[in-house]
Amino acid sequence: MKRNIKFIGKILCFLLLFAVCYSIYIRVITPKFFTDISWPTTTTYTGFYDMQKDTVDVLFLGSSHGVTSFLPQELYNQYGITGYNLGCEQQGMVTSYYWLKEALRYQSPKAVVLECYFCFPYMVDEPLNTEESYTRKAFDFMRWSPVKAEAVETICSVDTSQDKWSYYFPNIRYHTRWENLEKNDFKFHEMAEQSELKGFAPLYFYLGEEGENFEPHEEGYEGEQAEMAPLMREYLDKIADLCEEKGISLILTITPAMAADHTKCNAVHAYAAERGLTFISYNEQNVYDELGYQIPWDNCDDGHPNIWGAVKVTGYMGAVLQDEFGIEGRTDSQWEDTKEDYAWVMDQCNLDHTGEIDEYLSKLNHKGYTIVVASKDEFTYSLQESTLKLLRQLGLSANLAGQEGCNYLAVISDGQVLHEEMSFEPIEYTGTIKNGYIPIYALSMKDEWGNGLTSVRIAGEEYSKNESGMNVIVYNNKTQKIVDSVWFNTYEPDNAMGR
Repeated sequence: MKRNIKFIGKILCFLLLFAVCYSIYIRVITPKFFTDISWPTTTTYTGFYDMQKDTVDVLFLGSSHGVTSFLPQELYNQYGITGYNLGCEQQGMVTSYYWLKEALRYQSPKAVVLECYFCFPYMVDEPLNTEESYTRKAFDFMRWSPVKAEAVETICSVDTSQDKWSYYFPNIRYHTRWENLEKNDFKFHEMAEQSELKGFAPLYFYLGEEGENFEPHEEGYEGEQAEMAPLMREYLDKIADLCEEKGISLILTITPAMAADHTKCNAVHAYAAERGLTFISYNEQNVYDELGYQIPWDNCDDGHPNIWGAVKVTGYMGAVLQDEFGIEGRTDSQWEDTKEDYAWVMDQCNLDHTGEIDEYLSKLNHKGYTIVVASKDEFTYSLQESTLKLLRQLGLSANLAGQEGCNYLAVISDGQVLHEEMSFEPIEYTGTIKNGYIPIYALSMKDEWGNGLTSVRIAGEEYSKNESGMNVIVYNNKTQKIVDSVWFNTYEPDNAMGR
C-alpha cells in the first residue's frame, strides 16, 4: 500500500510539474502586444482583469477606430465617469459580443458604446470579416470560462480553416515561434501591468493636407444605405439583445473617418431607430462643427483620431453619457492614480510636435526618461543662456559657453545624471538603465580628419541622428520604447531642428 501511495504521489508530482512547465511554455510562445508598440492589445485585456469588480460604468467596444477615439482617463478627468476601452484592431461584432459577455462576468456597466465601422464588409474573403491573427490577439488572453469556450466554438464553426484545439493548446498554432522570440516573451508580468490608459491607444501623427478634402455629411439620414455584413448584423443583434436583457444602455457610433461615408451612417442610424437605440455620427456636420474637429489635424490617418482628436471625441461622448443617460461622475482611485500617467503620455505626444530647443528641453524634466545629449562637430556657438539654464534644470552642470570645438556627452536616467563629460578627446559611455538590465552605449568624438561622430545605442538599437549640432535622444524607461530622436543646429543663430 505504501509503495502504491508513493508511486501515485510521484505521478501527481510529475503531472503538476508538467502542468507548470507547459503553462510557462505556452506563456512564452504566445505572441504579446504590450505598451512598447502602437497597439497594446495584450495590455488592454490583461489590464481589464486587474480592475476592481463593478467599478466600470461605461465599456467601449469596436475596432481600432474606437481604440483610438475613446480615452477613459479623459472621460474621467472631465466628467468623473469610469470607463474602460475593450476595443482592438479589426474587432468585428463576433469579438465585440464575446468580450461584452466576458466583461459582464466582472463589471456591471450602465452603458456600452459600440463603434460600428466593422458592421460593414472589411475583409470580404475572411469568414469573420477579419484576419485570423487579429482574432487570436483578441482571445489569446481572455481567461478560460464557458464564455471563451463558446467563443472558440463560434469562431471555428464560422471559419472552418481554424482549429479549435489550437485555442485550447496554443502550441499547436505557435510552435514555430521559438525561432522568433522577443524580449516581451520573457517579461510578461512587468509589461502586462502597464495598463494605465485602460485600453486606449495613443497616436500622435497628423494626417495633414490629405484630409483637407473631407466633407462631413449633413444632418439627416435619408437616402442610400450601405449593407451590413450578414454575420456582423447577426452579432450586432446579439449585442443589442444582451444589453437589453441586462438593462444596459447601448450607444452606437461611427467615429471620424474619411471612409465612413453617409451610406454607412444611414445604415447604422436606421438600425438604431429600429431598435430604439442612440446613434452618434462624428461625421455629421453639426457634430463635427460643435467639436471643432479638423480631420487634417485631429486624425493621424484617414480612419483613426490622434490623441487630440480623441480628447474631442471623448468629451462629446461624456456629455451624452452624463446629460442624456444620467451617468453620474464619482471618485475612484483606479482613475485618480493614473492621472499623472495620462499627463505624461500627452506630454510625450506633444514632444513630437515641438520644434524650438528651449520649449523642447522644458518638456524633458520627467524621471521616467533616459535622455542622452551628444554633440557632433561644433555645437556651442549659438547656445543661449536660456538653453543652458534648461540643461542645468535637467541636472547637468557642464559650462558649455565658449567651448568651441569640444565634444560633449551627457546621460540622464530616472532623474539621475549617469554621465556628463566635455572634452577635446573622444568621449564614450557604457552602462545600463532600467535596474541594470538594458545596456546603453553613447559616443561623441572627432576622427583624425576632424569629422564628428555620435552614436547612441540602447538595447542594441542605434538612435542617434548623427547630425552636426546637439543630438538629443529620449527613451521611456517604463515602456522601454524610444520617444524621440532629434538634433538641433546649435552652431548657427536659427537653432534649426530636425527629426
